[in-house]
Amino acid sequence: MRKHYLLITLFIVLSFLFTASFIFAGPKPAEEEEVEAVPEEKPPEVDLSVPITVLVTDPHIQVVDTWKPIWEAQTGGKIEVVLVPYATLEEKMWLEFRTKTGSFDIACVPVTWLGEVFGGGHVENLEPYMDKYGYPNWDDVMPGVQRITKWMGKTMALPYDGDNHMTYYRKDALEDPMYQEQFKKKYGYSYHTPPLNWSEVRDIAEFFDEWDWDNDGEIEYGVAFIAQQNSQAMWSFMDVCAQYTTIAGKPSNYTSNIFFDTETMEPLCKSPGWVEAMTRIQELTEFAPPGLLGYGYSELRQAFVSGNSAIAFDWGDIGIQEQKPVEYGSKVKGLLGYGPLPGAKKYFDRKTNRWVEKQHTVNFLNFGGWVWVIPKAAPQKDAAYHFGIYMTNPEHSLLDVCGIHGYTGANPWRWSHFKTPEAWVRGGWGEESVKAYLKAISDILQDPNAVPDLMIPGTPEYYTGAGSSLDVHLNAVLSGKISPQEGCKRIYNDWVRITEEKGFDEQKAFYRSSLGLQ
Repeated sequence: MRKHYLLITLFIVLSFLFTASFIFAGPKPAEEEEVEAVPEEKPPEVDLSVPITVLVTDPHIQVVDTWKPIWEAQTGGKIEVVLVPYATLEEKMWLEFRTKTGSFDIACVPVTWLGEVFGGGHVENLEPYMDKYGYPNWDDVMPGVQRITKWMGKTMALPYDGDNHMTYYRKDALEDPMYQEQFKKKYGYSYHTPPLNWSEVRDIAEFFDEWDWDNDGEIEYGVAFIAQQNSQAMWSFMDVCAQYTTIAGKPSNYTSNIFFDTETMEPLCKSPGWVEAMTRIQELTEFAPPGLLGYGYSELRQAFVSGNSAIAFDWGDIGIQEQKPVEYGSKVKGLLGYGPLPGAKKYFDRKTNRWVEKQHTVNFLNFGGWVWVIPKAAPQKDAAYHFGIYMTNPEHSLLDVCGIHGYTGANPWRWSHFKTPEAWVRGGWGEESVKAYLKAISDILQDPNAVPDLMIPGTPEYYTGAGSSLDVHLNAVLSGKISPQEGCKRIYNDWVRITEEKGFDEQKAFYRSSLGLQ
């Protein structure tokens, strides 16, 4: 019993001491108060019990094939792949949009088709999915790439590729002091590396044309670019056209605008800027390799990395193939310099209807790259979005663009892609080369006023329509069948007709929206 009383007494004393210590100690300072941890809110679970179908073409199938088994193993989901040639990709896509059968859940498509795709309301607005499931580092996406995923202020596609044309040049030719001195004696000035404008390109191409300037026992040429009809020659022309037709600035009727008058929808195709550009590109064919008119993108890349020309213009793909002597027969690894497109020493100001003598450069997002879209009728939209952001997150997309996975067709498009040169070195690049390559591309993609490609309904008809289009008449000019003036006139007439067929008011609204104008 005594033991029992002692225990009660001890308990009362300890209780008093504890209570007193709390009272006299006073409340804890605010910074010392314990705050109950709030668990981090996790995105909702995605139902992956039903397989998703992915529509893709070469070479992007390599990206899907890389991540498909890993995603399946990690999530338990399943992916069915529909691989089609590029030539039938558009047909397959439109068959789904017309029939709404849910034949695929997510597709990799080129940005140049998005005027009709977005404008026609055929794909999902992805912002609700971003709100619901999140998106991996949207601020990491370059401004120029963010821009091409949007329509009427809404994000309609997942970014995946940072396509834009750039300049490639042979450093062992253009940076040779002896050749530089010889050029200066002949032309009366020193050129820049990379070339500053298309006037310099013309003279450099002429200087290096048809002689063995790299001492390999073979004749080399001045300049190479895509020129094949029914390929992508129109973007070679637009490289030049952008520089003579407008000047960089916040998009308006007179700045960063190269296709139509935004008020009247009159095509700019026969303006002095277009005619000057058509004249310039026709002239460059004189200093190009034999068979230039047969150069599609594959032929151009193969020819240039084999060492046949001093200058070339292409997307970022030449840089990747440069690093692969075995796979692509590259003889120029470490010999290439990189830069933005050449500018021009003048541009035609439509507001004042006169030429302005001013050195300037316009960044143009040729083709615009590839994006992932989810059709309105897709049966597994949430799961498709899940796989889409899995492929395109910072860590995975870096491996796809830097060469570690070989040639995937995807070029860098996130800020982080440009800040990790060590990954590119692992992909086979030299440190000096990769730094110069990444700088050239990032300078273009971080331009908020980079001119987007034509992205309105009818774009394929404006560009490559059978019998009457930019592609058809450009080929006639490049082959010398018609004059640059006549070529531009024919393009103008065709574009007026196509606009009327599509609906003037609708086309005007779409075009203004594509430039971010209300």
